[in-house]
Amino acid sequence: MLWASKMEGVSVIVCCHNGAARLPMALAHLNLQKPPRTAWEVVVVDNASTDGAAEVARSCWQNGPAPLRVVEEPCLGVRYARERGLAEAKYSFLGFVDDDNWVANDWVRSAYEIISSDPALGAVGSIRTPACEVSPPAWFANVHFAYAILTDHEFEQMQEPPPYLPTAGLCLRRVAWDKLIQNGFHIQLTGSMGTKIVGGEDAELTRSLQLSGWKLRVDQRLRLQHFMPSNRLQWAYARRLLRDYGASDVLLDAYSEHSVSLPPGFRRWVSERWWYQLGACLRRIASRPRSVMAAVLSTDDGRNEVIEFEKQFGRALGLLRQTARYGQVRREVRGAPWRQLPPAPGIDSKPGQVASLS
Repeated sequence: MLWASKMEGVSVIVCCHNGAARLPMALAHLNLQKPPRTAWEVVVVDNASTDGAAEVARSCWQNGPAPLRVVEEPCLGVRYARERGLAEAKYSFLGFVDDDNWVANDWVRSAYEIISSDPALGAVGSIRTPACEVSPPAWFANVHFAYAILTDHEFEQMQEPPPYLPTAGLCLRRVAWDKLIQNGFHIQLTGSMGTKIVGGEDAELTRSLQLSGWKLRVDQRLRLQHFMPSNRLQWAYARRLLRDYGASDVLLDAYSEHSVSLPPGFRRWVSERWWYQLGACLRRIASRPRSVMAAVLSTDDGRNEVIEFEKQFGRALGLLRQTARYGQVRREVRGAPWRQLPPAPGIDSKPGQVASLS
């Protein structure tokens, strides 16, 4: 088996593209880790960087508390960087820390203790608070979900376990990933590519774990700060982020409980047509003329009508880009052999409802 050769421990995977300016702080926080009760390492994946990020990573880790390796992934895209990190990591638990994540000094220790103590747990996520370069605008709280922020208050309001987890601050059980791959799983979404904002690969990965029988959860003992430079706190950037994530959200329809449970027949056939989904999306847009007018004419930042419009407009764009793949991906996921795996020990494999990234 693929996972039999992996040693007990934690591999912290840091993916970066042109992250030379961000890596020092991310690695400084990893350098301050309290010694975990297991072996650990840091794997920096240099994803087609042109700013000397690899050399910066090595220079920041002299006499670090764990071995650090830098590996190259020339194919641009966060999906390819994460897959390279997964292939290169040598330990049984895999932590993902982005180059703009500042983890608490007990993150590695806590991640290992949490996930190793529950054999049914496929992945565990972190509380993710913003660390803003400048004072955040008033509207930021209404859209920070798109920035992969999860506060303590929001966590405490959750009624059910999350249907997916962002990869920022995620600790993954290697056996769960290896079983997915061995049974034919492959990620459909590429994730962000350089400056092109594309989301969804994290939701796809963790939702697939849940559909194959593993538990997901967030644990408040795992904490990180997500650094927000000033340019990401501009309203134009936020609108683009909402729109692009709405577009990438389209293929995640395939992983929803609605899609995987629809019985054969006309209803399922229609539901899988991209043009039907596009029509439904356009009807939602047309039913909110104030949102459309605000998006086109308003000069006010942070309006809720614009937030709703960008989410739906992004979905419409995504459907137009995925005309050939939309129904195909839904059928592939419904019949995927990795979905037929027996549940992990001691858990109910009934899937929850997938949530939208937007």
